[in-house]
Amino acid sequence: MVSKTKVSLHYRDINKVFKHNFKNENILDLKELKDGCFNVSYLVKMDNLKEYVLKVSPPEDLKVLTYERDMMLTEVNFHLMVQNHLRIPVPDILRYDFSKEIIPYNYYIMNKLEGMPLSLYKDVCDSKRRIIYTKLAQYLAYLHNIKGDHYGYVAMKEDFKNMSYFNSFIIMFKNIIKDAESVHVFLPISHDKIINTLNEYEWAFENVQEPVLVHYDLWDGNIFVSQMDKEPVIEGIIDFERGFYADPAADMSQIAGYIDIEENDFFLNVYNSYANSPFILGPSEKARIKLFRLYVFGIMIVESYLRDVEGSYNNQLSYAISRFIHLYNSMAVV
Repeated sequence: MVSKTKVSLHYRDINKVFKHNFKNENILDLKELKDGCFNVSYLVKMDNLKEYVLKVSPPEDLKVLTYERDMMLTEVNFHLMVQNHLRIPVPDILRYDFSKEIIPYNYYIMNKLEGMPLSLYKDVCDSKRRIIYTKLAQYLAYLHNIKGDHYGYVAMKEDFKNMSYFNSFIIMFKNIIKDAESVHVFLPISHDKIINTLNEYEWAFENVQEPVLVHYDLWDGNIFVSQMDKEPVIEGIIDFERGFYADPAADMSQIAGYIDIEENDFFLNVYNSYANSPFILGPSEKARIKLFRLYVFGIMIVESYLRDVEGSYNNQLSYAISRFIHLYNSMAVV
Protein backbone atom coordinates (compact mmCIF):
# COMPACT_ATOMS: atom_id res chain seq x y z
CA MET A 1 0.00 0.00 0.00
CA VAL A 2 1.23 3.51 -0.80
CA SER A 3 1.77 5.47 2.43
CA LYS A 4 3.36 8.78 3.45
CA THR A 5 5.21 6.91 6.19
CA LYS A 6 7.17 4.71 3.79
CA VAL A 7 10.51 6.26 2.86
CA SER A 8 12.20 5.35 -0.39
CA LEU A 9 15.84 4.39 0.06
CA HIS A 10 18.44 4.75 -2.66
CA TYR A 11 20.50 1.67 -3.52
CA ARG A 12 23.62 3.32 -2.11
CA ASP A 13 21.97 3.67 1.32
CA ILE A 14 20.86 0.05 1.38
CA ASN A 15 24.34 -0.96 0.27
CA LYS A 16 25.85 1.08 3.13
CA VAL A 17 23.63 -0.73 5.61
CA PHE A 18 24.66 -4.15 4.38
CA LYS A 19 28.33 -3.30 4.02
CA HIS A 20 28.29 -2.15 7.62
CA ASN A 21 26.52 -5.26 8.90
CA PHE A 22 27.80 -7.99 6.56
CA LYS A 23 31.24 -6.85 5.50
CA ASN A 24 32.15 -9.82 3.30
CA GLU A 25 28.86 -9.97 1.41
CA ASN A 26 27.71 -7.95 -1.61
CA ILE A 27 24.19 -7.20 -2.80
CA LEU A 28 23.17 -9.22 -5.83
CA ASP A 29 19.54 -8.10 -6.07
CA LEU A 30 16.94 -6.17 -4.13
CA LYS A 31 13.29 -5.23 -4.39
CA GLU A 32 10.83 -3.28 -2.30
CA LEU A 33 8.15 -5.37 -0.60
CA LYS A 34 4.75 -3.74 -1.08
CA ASP A 35 2.75 -5.45 1.68
CA GLY A 36 3.57 -3.22 4.68
CA CYS A 37 1.61 -0.08 5.53
CA PHE A 38 3.90 1.84 7.92
CA ASN A 39 7.58 0.94 7.49
CA VAL A 40 9.22 0.29 4.17
CA SER A 41 10.72 -3.18 3.64
CA TYR A 42 13.20 -4.53 1.10
CA LEU A 43 14.05 -8.08 0.14
CA VAL A 44 17.82 -8.17 -0.27
CA LYS A 45 19.64 -11.05 -1.94
CA MET A 46 23.40 -11.28 -1.43
CA ASP A 47 25.97 -12.73 -3.77
CA ASN A 48 26.27 -15.81 -1.53
CA LEU A 49 22.52 -16.28 -2.22
CA LYS A 50 21.48 -15.52 1.36
CA GLU A 51 18.28 -13.45 1.52
CA TYR A 52 17.36 -10.89 4.14
CA VAL A 53 14.54 -8.47 4.83
CA LEU A 54 15.52 -4.88 5.65
CA LYS A 55 12.84 -2.88 7.46
CA VAL A 56 13.20 0.91 7.74
CA SER A 57 11.19 3.30 9.92
CA PRO A 58 9.64 6.60 8.78
CA PRO A 59 11.56 9.85 9.31
CA GLU A 60 11.30 11.21 12.85
CA ASP A 61 9.86 14.57 11.79
CA LEU A 62 6.85 12.95 10.08
CA LYS A 63 3.52 13.32 11.88
CA VAL A 64 2.34 9.95 13.12
CA LEU A 65 -0.18 8.71 15.67
CA THR A 66 0.83 9.14 19.30
CA TYR A 67 1.26 5.40 19.86
CA GLU A 68 3.42 5.13 16.71
CA ARG A 69 6.28 7.19 18.16
CA ASP A 70 9.38 4.99 18.60
CA MET A 71 7.29 2.14 17.18
CA MET A 72 10.23 0.30 15.63
CA LEU A 73 11.96 0.24 19.02
CA THR A 74 8.82 -1.37 20.47
CA GLU A 75 8.64 -3.81 17.58
CA VAL A 76 12.25 -4.93 17.91
CA ASN A 77 12.05 -5.26 21.70
CA PHE A 78 8.88 -7.37 21.54
CA HIS A 79 10.14 -9.39 18.57
CA LEU A 80 13.39 -10.24 20.37
CA MET A 81 11.45 -11.14 23.51
CA VAL A 82 9.33 -13.56 21.49
CA GLN A 83 12.34 -14.77 19.49
CA ASN A 84 14.05 -15.73 22.75
CA HIS A 85 10.90 -17.52 23.86
CA LEU A 86 11.72 -20.22 21.27
CA ARG A 87 8.28 -21.89 21.16
CA ILE A 88 6.75 -19.14 19.00
CA PRO A 89 7.97 -19.12 15.37
CA VAL A 90 9.30 -15.73 14.25
CA PRO A 91 12.02 -14.77 11.77
CA ASP A 92 15.34 -14.04 13.46
CA ILE A 93 16.27 -10.37 13.81
CA LEU A 94 19.98 -10.40 12.95
CA ARG A 95 20.90 -6.72 13.22
CA TYR A 96 19.21 -3.50 14.33
CA ASP A 97 20.43 0.07 14.59
CA PHE A 98 18.75 3.12 16.12
CA SER A 99 21.87 5.32 16.07
CA LYS A 100 21.10 6.84 12.63
CA GLU A 101 24.83 6.87 11.93
CA ILE A 102 24.63 4.75 8.76
CA ILE A 103 21.33 6.08 7.43
CA PRO A 104 19.09 8.74 9.03
CA TYR A 105 16.42 6.18 9.96
CA ASN A 106 15.98 3.33 12.41
CA TYR A 107 16.24 -0.07 10.77
CA TYR A 108 16.57 -3.77 11.40
CA ILE A 109 17.52 -6.80 9.32
CA MET A 110 15.91 -10.23 9.68
CA ASN A 111 16.17 -13.49 7.81
CA LYS A 112 13.71 -14.13 5.00
CA LEU A 113 10.94 -16.65 5.58
CA GLU A 114 10.30 -19.20 2.86
CA GLY A 115 6.53 -19.16 3.05
CA MET A 116 4.02 -16.43 2.22
CA PRO A 117 1.53 -14.41 4.23
CA LEU A 118 -1.72 -16.33 4.60
CA SER A 119 -3.50 -13.37 2.99
CA LEU A 120 -1.73 -14.07 -0.34
CA TYR A 121 -2.96 -17.65 -0.67
CA LYS A 122 -6.14 -17.97 -2.73
CA ASP A 123 -9.04 -20.26 -1.93
CA VAL A 124 -7.72 -21.73 1.32
CA CYS A 125 -10.17 -24.48 2.27
CA ASP A 126 -11.81 -24.62 5.69
CA SER A 127 -9.88 -27.73 6.77
CA LYS A 128 -6.52 -26.07 6.12
CA ARG A 129 -7.61 -22.86 7.82
CA ARG A 130 -8.59 -24.90 10.85
CA ILE A 131 -5.12 -26.46 10.96
CA ILE A 132 -3.53 -23.01 10.76
CA TYR A 133 -5.79 -21.38 13.35
CA THR A 134 -5.41 -24.36 15.71
CA LYS A 135 -1.66 -23.84 15.71
CA LEU A 136 -2.13 -20.08 16.00
CA ALA A 137 -4.19 -20.63 19.16
CA GLN A 138 -1.27 -22.53 20.68
CA TYR A 139 1.26 -19.82 19.76
CA LEU A 140 -1.06 -17.10 21.04
CA ALA A 141 -1.27 -18.87 24.39
CA TYR A 142 2.54 -18.96 24.55
CA LEU A 143 2.66 -15.25 23.71
CA HIS A 144 0.23 -14.39 26.50
CA ASN A 145 2.39 -16.28 28.98
CA ILE A 146 4.85 -13.36 28.66
CA LYS A 147 3.97 -10.91 31.44
CA GLY A 148 4.43 -7.15 31.72
CA ASP A 149 4.68 -4.79 34.69
CA HIS A 150 2.17 -2.22 33.41
CA TYR A 151 -0.71 -1.88 30.97
CA GLY A 152 -0.43 0.04 27.71
CA TYR A 153 2.43 0.93 25.38
CA VAL A 154 6.06 0.41 26.30
CA ALA A 155 7.23 3.60 24.58
CA MET A 156 4.90 5.55 26.90
CA LYS A 157 5.56 3.50 30.02
CA GLU A 158 5.82 6.55 32.27
CA ASP A 159 2.33 7.65 31.18
CA PHE A 160 0.86 4.24 32.06
CA LYS A 161 2.91 3.47 35.16
CA ASN A 162 0.76 2.39 38.14
CA MET A 163 -2.41 3.06 36.12
CA SER A 164 -5.37 0.70 36.22
CA TYR A 165 -6.16 -1.36 33.15
CA PHE A 166 -9.36 0.53 32.42
CA ASN A 167 -7.71 3.95 32.76
CA SER A 168 -4.89 2.80 30.48
CA PHE A 169 -7.42 1.81 27.84
CA ILE A 170 -9.20 5.16 28.15
CA ILE A 171 -5.88 7.01 27.73
CA MET A 172 -5.11 4.94 24.61
CA PHE A 173 -8.50 5.77 23.11
CA LYS A 174 -8.25 9.46 24.05
CA ASN A 175 -4.86 9.62 22.30
CA ILE A 176 -6.47 8.47 19.06
CA ILE A 177 -9.16 11.13 19.47
CA LYS A 178 -6.49 13.78 20.09
CA ASP A 179 -4.60 12.56 17.01
CA ALA A 180 -7.77 12.95 14.95
CA GLU A 181 -8.46 16.44 16.26
CA SER A 182 -4.84 17.50 15.65
CA VAL A 183 -5.37 17.01 11.90
CA HIS A 184 -8.94 18.39 12.00
CA VAL A 185 -10.70 15.11 11.35
CA PHE A 186 -13.26 13.32 13.45
CA LEU A 187 -14.33 9.80 14.24
CA PRO A 188 -17.85 9.03 12.94
CA ILE A 189 -19.39 9.36 16.42
CA SER A 190 -19.17 12.46 18.66
CA HIS A 191 -15.92 12.22 20.61
CA ASP A 192 -17.61 13.10 23.90
CA LYS A 193 -20.25 10.48 23.22
CA ILE A 194 -17.56 7.83 22.58
CA ILE A 195 -15.80 8.52 25.89
CA ASN A 196 -19.08 8.58 27.79
CA THR A 197 -19.96 5.18 26.33
CA LEU A 198 -16.53 3.74 27.11
CA ASN A 199 -16.84 4.89 30.72
CA GLU A 200 -19.90 2.67 31.07
CA TYR A 201 -17.65 -0.38 30.57
CA GLU A 202 -15.26 0.06 33.49
CA TRP A 203 -16.78 -3.08 35.01
CA ALA A 204 -15.47 -5.15 32.09
CA PHE A 205 -11.84 -4.57 33.13
CA GLU A 206 -12.18 -5.33 36.84
CA ASN A 207 -11.56 -9.09 36.69
CA VAL A 208 -8.23 -8.87 34.78
CA GLN A 209 -5.39 -9.98 37.02
CA GLU A 210 -2.19 -9.01 35.17
CA PRO A 211 -0.90 -7.49 31.93
CA VAL A 212 0.37 -9.80 29.20
CA LEU A 213 2.10 -9.15 25.89
CA VAL A 214 -0.38 -8.81 23.00
CA HIS A 215 0.46 -8.62 19.30
CA TYR A 216 -2.70 -6.70 18.32
CA ASP A 217 -2.24 -7.09 14.57
CA LEU A 218 -2.94 -10.76 13.99
CA TRP A 219 -4.51 -10.56 10.56
CA ASP A 220 -3.67 -13.07 7.82
CA GLY A 221 -0.99 -10.79 6.35
CA ASN A 222 1.16 -11.19 9.47
CA ILE A 223 0.97 -14.99 9.56
CA PHE A 224 3.53 -16.63 7.24
CA VAL A 225 2.51 -20.10 6.13
CA SER A 226 4.35 -22.79 4.15
CA GLN A 227 3.57 -26.31 2.86
CA MET A 228 0.09 -25.29 1.75
CA ASP A 229 0.11 -28.12 -0.79
CA LYS A 230 0.39 -30.59 2.12
CA GLU A 231 -0.41 -29.86 5.76
CA PRO A 232 0.11 -26.12 6.28
CA VAL A 233 2.71 -24.90 8.76
CA ILE A 234 2.93 -21.50 10.41
CA GLU A 235 6.50 -20.58 9.58
CA GLY A 236 6.48 -17.27 11.37
CA ILE A 237 4.47 -14.48 12.94
CA ILE A 238 5.67 -10.97 12.08
CA ASP A 239 5.05 -7.27 12.81
CA PHE A 240 4.92 -6.76 16.57
CA GLU A 241 4.87 -2.98 16.09
CA ARG A 242 1.31 -2.52 17.40
CA GLY A 243 2.05 -4.59 20.49
CA PHE A 244 1.42 -3.47 24.05
CA TYR A 245 0.51 -4.94 27.44
CA ALA A 246 -3.15 -5.74 27.98
CA ASP A 247 -5.10 -8.97 28.46
CA PRO A 248 -5.80 -11.75 25.92
CA ALA A 249 -9.05 -10.06 24.86
CA ALA A 250 -7.01 -7.53 22.86
CA ASP A 251 -5.69 -10.30 20.60
CA MET A 252 -8.98 -12.18 20.64
CA SER A 253 -10.50 -9.01 19.16
CA GLN A 254 -8.18 -9.50 16.17
CA ILE A 255 -8.99 -13.21 15.89
CA ALA A 256 -12.69 -12.30 15.97
CA GLY A 257 -12.16 -10.59 12.62
CA TYR A 258 -12.05 -13.97 10.89
CA ILE A 259 -13.20 -16.58 13.44
CA ASP A 260 -16.32 -16.58 15.57
CA ILE A 261 -14.51 -17.89 18.67
CA GLU A 262 -17.79 -18.56 20.46
CA GLU A 263 -19.20 -20.66 17.63
CA ASN A 264 -15.83 -22.25 16.75
CA ASP A 265 -14.92 -23.30 20.28
CA PHE A 266 -11.90 -25.32 19.10
CA PHE A 267 -9.83 -22.11 19.12
CA LEU A 268 -10.31 -21.33 22.82
CA ASN A 269 -10.13 -25.04 23.73
CA VAL A 270 -6.65 -25.24 22.17
CA TYR A 271 -5.65 -21.84 23.58
CA ASN A 272 -6.67 -22.78 27.12
CA SER A 273 -4.79 -26.08 26.98
CA TYR A 274 -1.51 -24.15 26.53
CA ALA A 275 -2.20 -20.90 28.44
CA ASN A 276 -1.05 -20.36 32.01
CA SER A 277 -4.42 -18.71 32.67
CA PRO A 278 -7.54 -19.82 30.76
CA PHE A 279 -9.55 -17.28 28.82
CA ILE A 280 -13.22 -17.85 29.63
CA LEU A 281 -15.60 -16.08 27.28
CA GLY A 282 -17.91 -14.39 29.77
CA PRO A 283 -19.70 -11.01 29.63
CA SER A 284 -16.62 -8.93 30.56
CA GLU A 285 -14.42 -10.76 28.04
CA LYS A 286 -16.98 -10.26 25.28
CA ALA A 287 -17.20 -6.58 26.19
CA ARG A 288 -13.41 -6.10 26.08
CA ILE A 289 -13.22 -7.86 22.71
CA LYS A 290 -15.74 -5.36 21.32
CA LEU A 291 -13.94 -2.42 22.93
CA PHE A 292 -10.59 -3.43 21.45
CA ARG A 293 -12.18 -3.90 18.04
CA LEU A 294 -13.67 -0.42 18.34
CA TYR A 295 -10.22 0.90 19.24
CA VAL A 296 -8.48 -0.67 16.24
CA PHE A 297 -11.10 0.69 13.85
CA GLY A 298 -10.54 4.11 15.42
CA ILE A 299 -6.83 3.70 14.70
CA MET A 300 -7.54 2.67 11.12
CA ILE A 301 -9.75 5.71 10.53
CA VAL A 302 -7.25 8.28 11.78
CA GLU A 303 -4.19 6.64 10.23
CA SER A 304 -5.99 6.64 6.88
CA TYR A 305 -6.00 10.44 6.91
CA LEU A 306 -2.38 10.69 8.05
CA ARG A 307 -0.94 8.16 5.58
CA ASP A 308 -3.12 8.63 2.48
CA VAL A 309 -1.47 9.26 -0.87
CA GLU A 310 -3.94 10.12 -3.66
CA GLY A 311 -6.71 7.89 -2.34
CA SER A 312 -4.52 4.92 -1.41
CA TYR A 313 -6.36 4.58 1.93
CA ASN A 314 -9.90 5.18 0.67
CA ASN A 315 -10.92 1.52 0.93
CA GLN A 316 -9.53 1.14 4.44
CA LEU A 317 -11.17 4.39 5.54
CA SER A 318 -14.65 3.48 4.29
CA TYR A 319 -14.40 -0.03 5.75
CA ALA A 320 -13.15 1.20 9.14
CA ILE A 321 -15.87 3.87 9.37
CA SER A 322 -18.65 1.37 8.66
CA ARG A 323 -17.26 -1.14 11.18
CA PHE A 324 -16.74 1.55 13.83
CA ILE A 325 -20.35 2.74 13.53
CA HIS A 326 -21.70 -0.83 13.59
CA LEU A 327 -19.67 -1.76 16.66
CA TYR A 328 -20.47 1.43 18.51
CA ASN A 329 -24.19 0.92 17.92
CA SER A 330 -23.92 -2.60 19.29
CA MET A 331 -22.14 -1.61 22.48
CA ALA A 332 -25.37 -1.57 24.46
CA VAL A 333 -25.62 -5.33 23.76
CA VAL A 334 -22.73 -7.33 25.19
